[in-house]
Amino acid sequence: MDPVAHDLDLLADHLIEQSEASSDGRATRSIDLGLGTLRLMAIGFAAGAELPEHDNPGEAVLQVLRGSVRVVTIAPAVVDRRELGPGRVVEARPGLLVRIPDARHRVEALEPSVILLTAVSLPGGSGH
Repeated sequence: MDPVAHDLDLLADHLIEQSEASSDGRATRSIDLGLGTLRLMAIGFAAGAELPEHDNPGEAVLQVLRGSVRVVTIAPAVVDRRELGPGRVVEARPGLLVRIPDARHRVEALEPSVILLTAVSLPGGSGH
């Protein structure tokens, strides 16, 4: 199979523009690499917007492409190979990778931001 490339900088610009025009302050774009259970989703946020508390029945990691976000977990999360206890808050910026636990959590944008969510759907779950 040939490599598939996506310009994430261009996508981030587009998602920030869309999120600022959106009534809920968010814009989402799925990235299809044809990898079966591996799903990638870029989410743009206007400043102050949030992804409300929700379950994560799969395995997922979050990477900030632009801006900064606050990840509020209801169960442990791993950041920089350190496990953080329940109810912890992680402020994520570009270059920080956050493992999202199989538990409830929410994401809050501290400024106009774009995250890349990479998730593996587990049997019986709907993923993110």
